[in-house]
Amino acid sequence: MEHEKLYTLKEAAERLRVSTKTLQREIGAGKIKTTRVGKKYLIAHGDLEGYLHHLPGLRERIRNFTQIHRQEMVNLLQKLVSISSESETDGEERLAVFLKHKLEELGIRSVIHGQKESVTVQGSFGYADRGFLLDCPLDTTPPGDLKKWTYPPFDGVIHGGKMFGRGTADSKGGMVAMIYAVLALKELIDEHKVRVELVFDGGEQNGAYYGMKETLEKGIHAQAGMIGYAGTFEEIGIGARGYHRYTFNVRGRSAHTGSRYHGGVNAISNMAKFIREMERIQFPRSQNKYFDFGSKLSFAQIQGGRAINMVPDLCTARLDVRTLPELHKRDVDRMLKDVVDRLEKEDKNFEIDHTYDVGQEGYVLQETDPPIQALSESITECLGKRPAIAVNGPAHIGNLLYEHKIPMVVFGPKGGHVHSYDEYVEIDSLPLTAEIYANTILKFFGA
Repeated sequence: MEHEKLYTLKEAAERLRVSTKTLQREIGAGKIKTTRVGKKYLIAHGDLEGYLHHLPGLRERIRNFTQIHRQEMVNLLQKLVSISSESETDGEERLAVFLKHKLEELGIRSVIHGQKESVTVQGSFGYADRGFLLDCPLDTTPPGDLKKWTYPPFDGVIHGGKMFGRGTADSKGGMVAMIYAVLALKELIDEHKVRVELVFDGGEQNGAYYGMKETLEKGIHAQAGMIGYAGTFEEIGIGARGYHRYTFNVRGRSAHTGSRYHGGVNAISNMAKFIREMERIQFPRSQNKYFDFGSKLSFAQIQGGRAINMVPDLCTARLDVRTLPELHKRDVDRMLKDVVDRLEKEDKNFEIDHTYDVGQEGYVLQETDPPIQALSESITECLGKRPAIAVNGPAHIGNLLYEHKIPMVVFGPKGGHVHSYDEYVEIDSLPLTAEIYANTILKFFGA
């Protein structure tokens, strides 16, 4: 015994790949013997090996942790759903304050940036040189007609293994899974081996990404990450189309609709002419196999006219263009200019101006990128089936983060009816998603 190696608590924790706090709990529970040498408590090599021999593997301990905390996850999700956080309301701030207090209560360092639509909660765990980002939006879309919901949208009603409510799938279920993934890592590994940044940001649903933009200015210590939008468990997202939004104003000349000699210039008619020409645009096909659905152009809002007996002198329309990663804003601007130039040449009474409102370019990652490999392997190990690779039609926060050199993959709990009635998330998928997140982070860091 006198020649047997003795470990300090710090050395033993490093060998077990757990925090010293976790090790002390195991000692307190009588699972590991200690030997007192002077004022220090040391652990003999034989005792440590005996503990290791009977200890489940790290992946199994992560699964045990997430399953044990399943009900806590359900309770937290119900609370998050009860805090209405629709876009452009103070609900985002209320949710942010609640989450900050919750993260602090759970022992996760956190801060709040910004306010209103720019509000963001940022939590952090670990001290590694590089970081991994876990992101979900704070804001949700409005519930719409409450009579069309089977269950009240903010009650978090559970039925048939699903929790129903606005934000369950987009993306409060993912938020809960991310928090408990961090808690599992906090419980089971040395925090010097990883660094995880939790970011729950406001202003996401309208595509302005106010919260994330402010957080990027403050600084995000991450080289890659995941977004927690709910889905089918069948695929992971490695990219998304871009989007570019414009507002057009066609100007005419007003006149009485009954006038015999002064017909005016109808702004609505000219806008209709412009829309027809724009819809004739043929977008190039993508060279990327995942974007077979192509680009898309949609005039989504139009307004014009002052009175039924007046020729309208102004018509306003808003255009939404969804673009492939190869098709950039400069290409869309050129297409717009070609149509406008042609119409102005053909009709001296055609007058139009426009503003660019907001947008992001499309993006796609390589299948061999580290976050994709780590996530794909974790899903395969957890679910026994390799996920398909896909890209998203709608843009998301990953478009902005790609621009800032943070490649993001998309995967979340099982759920559906996003932005619609009876939005839901499957309860059993919450601990599974937390487990997948935790394992993905371990693989990313080679832990």
